[in-house]
Amino acid sequence: MESDGKRRFSSPEKLIPNRTDAIITPMVTQTDFRVRYSETDGQRRAHHSHYPVWFEMGRADFCRQAGFDYKRLEDTGFYLVIARLECQYKAPLEYDDLVRIETRLVSLSRKLMTFEYQVVNMSRNDTPAGEGTTVLVCVDRQGRPTSLPPDVNDRLLACTTPAGGKIHASLPGG
Repeated sequence: MESDGKRRFSSPEKLIPNRTDAIITPMVTQTDFRVRYSETDGQRRAHHSHYPVWFEMGRADFCRQAGFDYKRLEDTGFYLVIARLECQYKAPLEYDDLVRIETRLVSLSRKLMTFEYQVVNMSRNDTPAGEGTTVLVCVDRQGRPTSLPPDVNDRLLACTTPAGGKIHASLPGG
């Protein structure tokens, strides 16, 4: 937690002691948008039902930036479905507020992946507006859990920032 009370993803720290040539590769994407009027309730505040949609926007942007083509994955018979979604609302968002969704992949196994999201109101001095988590499971065309294709798993693994402040690190040439 920062001194101003705003929760943010932890800053990268080197995890490999005595190696100054470590390259830290955490990936946190930022997806900016404005709250549309259609996303608000009668008080011009963003309706809670839109947060999962915004999480999806952040997750799709994360996958694109990681070089992972979700459409191609579906074309080959693999799908990612939401197994769990959590959302905590911190402060209201209103019509036309500029919002940033910060997305990171915090856990990846053969069949499951967990994303975390921070919702920040940039129109109100970067006020935290919410946070959330989604757990996705890879399934085949019949809806049975299955392993991610190795190339997708490898690409996403390189972008994983484990929860608890630890980050993925790699060494040049190795």
